Amino acid sequence: MSGYAKSKDTPEARAKESDITGNIIIYTLLGLCILLSLFIIIGSFVIAKPLEASLTSVAVTSLRYNGKSSSSSPYFNATLAMEIRIENPNFGFFEFSSSTGDILYNGRVVGEMKINGHRVDAYSAIRTEVGTQVSYREDHAPSVWFKNDIKRGLIILRVGVKLRGEVHLEVLNKRSVNLKCLMYLNLIDEAVPRLWCK
Repeated sequence: MSGYAKSKDTPEARAKESDITGNIIIYTLLGLCILLSLFIIIGSFVIAKPLEASLTSVAVTSLRYNGKSSSSSPYFNATLAMEIRIENPNFGFFEFSSSTGDILYNGRVVGEMKINGHRVDAYSAIRTEVGTQVSYREDHAPSVWFKNDIKRGLIILRVGVKLRGEVHLEVLNKRSVNLKCLMYLNLIDEAVPRLWCK
């Protein structure tokens, strides 16, 4: 027993023991770094990233409105041709079914748009065309804001659509993409000069 204790106290034995301890710490840290790297790589493929949708263009194909100040029932009616872009930044493809969205004027629904279902491949984007009609009329006493908007020839419309679908990865991830935009409909020029999406 005493011989064993003597050999353990020698400088060579202590140096060997500290080398083994140092190696264990280095290999443990190296193993943890490799595991962390694997989790990050696998996570980037398995966890779905948020999708993006935006209105890329809006064209006015027809427009009628009554802007006479003497009129007791002002109105506007327009047919819009829109292009929507949907971007998928994921490793798997995104597939959504047909959806409908609302077009609002001062909080009131003035039109509905229908977007056909599509498949958006991994790391790509698609553009789809949507046509819709928007109209608004106040038969009873028209509000001041509506008369003013008709008089100045500028109607501000909001677009809202939620596309529900799945990102197909190793694990299925249900996702949705929201389209929220604001557009100015210029009645005089029959155009949409300003368009913002978030």
